[in-house]
Amino acid sequence: MDGSGWVPLRPDDDFVPQLLAASRARRGLDCAGAEIDAAEVRAALLASDDADPFGLRLGDARITGRLDLRTCTVPVPVHFESCDFTERVNMQGAHLHELVIVSDTAASRAHVLPGLVASGTRIDKNLILSGMVINGDVATRASSGRPACLWLTDADIGGSLVAVGTQLLPPTGRAVHADRIRVAGNIRLGEGFRATGELRMPAMHLGGSFGVMGADLIPNDGRALDLTEATINGSVFLMNSPGIGRRCRVGGRIEMSHATIRGALLIRNADLTAPPAGGGEDFYNVESDTERTFLLAPRLTVHGTFRVEGDTVIRGGIVLHGAQLDGGVKLAGALWNPDDSALDLTQAALSGFDAGGVSIEGTIRLGSARINGLLRLENTTFTKPRRQRCVSAVNLTVTGDVQLRGLSAVGGSLAFRGASITGVLNAENAFVSNPGGPTVSLHMAQVTGNVRLCRGFRSIGRVVLTRAVIGGRLRADGATLTWKDGETPSLRGTAIDANSAVVRGGVNLGWRIVAGAVNFAGASTSYLADRPDQDWPADSYVGGFAYERFEAVEWPGEAVWDPDVRIAWLARMTRYDPRAWEHLAAVLRTAGDVDGAESVLVAQRRRARALRTGRRRFFDVLQDVTVRYGFRPQRALYLLVALIAAVTAGLSLPGVQAQMRATDQNALVFTTSGAQPLPDEHLPPGACGNGKVRCLSPFFYAVDTVVPLIDLHQRSTWYPVAERDGVLLEWLLNLCTILGWIASTVFAVSFTRLGRAS
Repeated sequence: MDGSGWVPLRPDDDFVPQLLAASRARRGLDCAGAEIDAAEVRAALLASDDADPFGLRLGDARITGRLDLRTCTVPVPVHFESCDFTERVNMQGAHLHELVIVSDTAASRAHVLPGLVASGTRIDKNLILSGMVINGDVATRASSGRPACLWLTDADIGGSLVAVGTQLLPPTGRAVHADRIRVAGNIRLGEGFRATGELRMPAMHLGGSFGVMGADLIPNDGRALDLTEATINGSVFLMNSPGIGRRCRVGGRIEMSHATIRGALLIRNADLTAPPAGGGEDFYNVESDTERTFLLAPRLTVHGTFRVEGDTVIRGGIVLHGAQLDGGVKLAGALWNPDDSALDLTQAALSGFDAGGVSIEGTIRLGSARINGLLRLENTTFTKPRRQRCVSAVNLTVTGDVQLRGLSAVGGSLAFRGASITGVLNAENAFVSNPGGPTVSLHMAQVTGNVRLCRGFRSIGRVVLTRAVIGGRLRADGATLTWKDGETPSLRGTAIDANSAVVRGGVNLGWRIVAGAVNFAGASTSYLADRPDQDWPADSYVGGFAYERFEAVEWPGEAVWDPDVRIAWLARMTRYDPRAWEHLAAVLRTAGDVDGAESVLVAQRRRARALRTGRRRFFDVLQDVTVRYGFRPQRALYLLVALIAAVTAGLSLPGVQAQMRATDQNALVFTTSGAQPLPDEHLPPGACGNGKVRCLSPFFYAVDTVVPLIDLHQRSTWYPVAERDGVLLEWLLNLCTILGWIASTVFAVSFTRLGRAS
């Protein structure tokens, strides 16, 4: 240190005048490794009124003894450059203009400071401790049994606190104890800064930014940095060193409970590792069910953005219960906390959440959070979730879109139960695997826009839309849905469960169901675009599913309105529910296809008949054969015509006519060939008694017999004989009358639709 800015120490002369003279010459005093008594240094500092405002600079000295500057006032800057101290420096309650204790990090030997006590110290400018090795456990009355290398409790620094290349190596205690410290400028810990103990700075007031750049925080007890209730007017940086690219490494817990950061919280190109489960905890910590926590910051307030950039790897959980993140969250790199919570934003309020492309082991928790913007998880990968939930977002509120395109989640679900999304939920080309459990759950959720489970979306498990309200469309075209349970499919074994869901914009199917059922029981929508022969497994639930019309699955295309195809669709279902048939008929009737609607209802009654036994089934068959359950009343006319024809043909036979008789008012009996001869008559009347009786007409007799509402006076005139063959003919005619009554009644009732089954 023999440059122009330094003057050499003269060993034979007094130290104090030499230091003051060097100050007045605006130079430092180079001791060239000489030992200087701490008492002489104290004397020189107390005599600083005779120094130049340039300050007192001492270089390459070995200061022996304890330097005691308690309550002293030093109005000029004090610099110790490349100096060694044999004992700690105590300046508790002192008032200094500036204090610089530095060492050249490129030197072959590190310079040591056994400890610094500056509690309650006021420093008008900067406190710079760069390049030094600060070790030793210094205990004070305020330590409560915990010593520290550097005491700055209640200190007031008017400039910045800089520790570049500094090593804080406490044997057992903390590295820094700085409760309620006030720093008007910045705090910079970088370029090789290393601490093996806790940096404790709760309730700190920082006017600038807090930068940990290219530093190593490797505490022995798991507590790396405590900024509880701190107020930072600038930003907080955990990042690599600018220029040299040295990575930031933290191997312990960082605490920011109830802290306020008016700038950003930026993490870039860092390796951050939480302590083992249960490590790094203080008695005043809030309780958290996250076992391995790297950042514990409930009620943290960040007015800027919370950003994780570059190839940062965080091994441990980030707990931000109730945090207020005005600039949102932007994540990159990897966030690993397997079988635990990777990021907990429960009840937090943030302007946006972007974790696109991040590798996540563990669970993201967003329960009751409010996101005033976009929720983006595009191309994010989830593995090893906690309790089979990759995303737990119960009662989440998002005033924007939820983008899940290209997401991959293995072993857990995306649970948005009860969420409110003012936008679109887009899961195109996403893959979610949770065999035997839910995959995407929107149970009782409200989505203002579309829900897009389409274009390569794959689900192994159960998509849950139960009681969801979707203002737009539900699109599932191109999706592949699978349920594998090894059991007989049941309601629990559905590939998609949309029970009682409301989809106002319409439902677009066109998916591929590999295994499992489809449950749309009680759901409602404006239109249904499906392929009835492909999109509905036989064990699906469609009872109570209400839709207004059919549309094409793909545009351009044609909707499937064919009643026969739709009947085959419902007939394929193993579970019979009359509501599905009746609603299909109502839709067809509204569209103007009355015949198709009636065909559906006839098919419904036939399907129901297959489930019946005994007399009810017999009467069903009778209704089906006669008038198709009242929907084909003209079939009763066919029966009447057939009966008339049969009776006409029968009465046209000579043998049958030989059994017919008629009687006039004189009791003269006639046959179809004429009057029977009487003993006292010589000339019997003609065939019809010359008009005494009405002639027999087989056709009109048949009409008079079969149609009871018509009286042509044939049946009342002609009757069978009372012999054996005549008795049989009488029975047959009466049977035809009964059948005619039945057919006529059924026709009348069916014609007025009173006989239609409900």
